[in-house]
Amino acid sequence: MERELETLFEAQKIETLIMEDERKLLRAPQRLKQMDEELLAVRQKIEKEKEIIDELEKERRKKEKELEVEKEKIKKLEVRLYDVKTNKEYQALLKEIEAAKETNDRTEEDVLVLMEKVEDLKKDYESSHVHLKEIERQSEGERAVIEKEMKSMDEVIARLTQERDNLLSVVSENLRNMYRILKEGRGGIAVTNVKNGVCLGCNMNIPPQLFIEVTKNKQLIQCPSCNRILFFREND
Repeated sequence: MERELETLFEAQKIETLIMEDERKLLRAPQRLKQMDEELLAVRQKIEKEKEIIDELEKERRKKEKELEVEKEKIKKLEVRLYDVKTNKEYQALLKEIEAAKETNDRTEEDVLVLMEKVEDLKKDYESSHVHLKEIERQSEGERAVIEKEMKSMDEVIARLTQERDNLLSVVSENLRNMYRILKEGRGGIAVTNVKNGVCLGCNMNIPPQLFIEVTKNKQLIQCPSCNRILFFREND
């Protein structure tokens, strides 16, 4: 029995390594997805910045066109000043010209503000492009590393699984079945060590006399609390 218990204990150690690698394999696609989401967020930000720039440029061109129309209107009004017959008409034209010039001044200010905004946004847009290129470069490198690690872990898991199965093949069928059932029901841990009278599977105390028997490794003993198979190995 001692030999079989030790074999189960070694199989459990390999099982733990397999579980750790499987968790890493599960995290890898999550990291790849996270990188894709980060890239998408930056690309969407760039698209939004371009939309805003285009909209402001469109508004600027509209204002400039309005400005040209008003300037032409002022020229025509100024020409009409030479044709008016009365002072009343002359004063009315002057007011109209003055109002048009004020409107033009405001429009020119609007155009300048729009130009400044566009200039600032273009700087941000260019910075975002540089940032995107850097993220793409980093993501490409990290993706290559992750994919290589995933392939390597697949090979390691296959090798460890074979080692575990080889160990389990030499124990009795009853023990193999018990190991499988406990592993499935106890988070992958079917066999655990004991230390200072404590089951390291559930961290619960076991009776002193039972602990003494466990340290002998002469018989199959299960934890009274978690039902895992107990095996004693000092400093392991």
